[in-house]
Amino acid sequence: MTIQRISWYRTSLTIIAILLGLSLGLANIASANDKPDPRTTDPDGVVTSSEDGINTIAVDEWTAEEMRNATPYPMPQNIGRTTLPGLDTATPDGPAEVMPGTLPETENTDDIGLFSTGEVSSYSAYPYSAVGKIFFRQNGGSFVCSGAVIKSNEIWTAGHCVHSGNGSNSGWSTNVVFVPQYRDGSAPCGQWNVSQLATTTDWYTNGQARGGLDQDYAKGLVSNPNTGCTGILGFAFNQSYSQQYLSVGYPAQSPYSGGRMIFCNEPLLRTDSGSPRTYGISCPMNGGASGGPFIINNNALNGNNSYIYPGANQLYSPYFDSNAKSFYDYRF
Repeated sequence: MTIQRISWYRTSLTIIAILLGLSLGLANIASANDKPDPRTTDPDGVVTSSEDGINTIAVDEWTAEEMRNATPYPMPQNIGRTTLPGLDTATPDGPAEVMPGTLPETENTDDIGLFSTGEVSSYSAYPYSAVGKIFFRQNGGSFVCSGAVIKSNEIWTAGHCVHSGNGSNSGWSTNVVFVPQYRDGSAPCGQWNVSQLATTTDWYTNGQARGGLDQDYAKGLVSNPNTGCTGILGFAFNQSYSQQYLSVGYPAQSPYSGGRMIFCNEPLLRTDSGSPRTYGISCPMNGGASGGPFIINNNALNGNNSYIYPGANQLYSPYFDSNAKSFYDYRF
């Protein structure tokens, strides 16, 4: 009897231990599954290439031939959104502010004038001096976008120019350089190496297919800037939609060659659906112009070339609200 009791006791302890182990294991699995994804709970709403362990800097300078042969990165096209009348529907979530820019050392400025679109007449004149081409590699291809200088060591562009929006570290652009005032292969202010990239959590996670165009913007950290040559654009946010916008970029699809800086100087045409609503102007620019600035007051970044309505000559930008300002303020 004693032996039977001992055997029964040991068996009971074994069963209890197994059940406890299973319980703890299931609890740990549930805890791991319930752990929030840092990309969707990041208070800054920012994802960086360094967080993903991706080296974005170019090992060697891009040659003039490589730059000419780079393919314009496809500009997102309307994916079934409903365009709305061009009304001032802004509901800023904070006070409107315009942060002034910085002129280049030459202090050369250009009068925007009354022309609605065309090639920029003086690439070294501010604010055009702060605009350039971004060359990069993504998914095995060599591509080009546009961008602008926004700080002493940072540039601004579209989210889709730095990341494919697939929610993975495989989506980052690499071998990234910025060439301000690029013209037919020339680099009067040098090639700037981009050592880190950042985009919004919204774009990184959702991309175009799941509604990330509302925050289709990004920026890059530059290791060898020369802002004395370019100047720096200011930054405006929580503004009225009803503005006169200067969009600048390097469209590279027909009828454009990609070698020249093009501008569109237009008032608000439409606001689009989204949260916040994106907005558009009349402008025929296409692939390659992605990421170029929407400028107001002749010096302040207030949007960027994001997507188009094919065949309609309409170019759209994210609306810069307080979230855009927080992204602008983010420090690498």
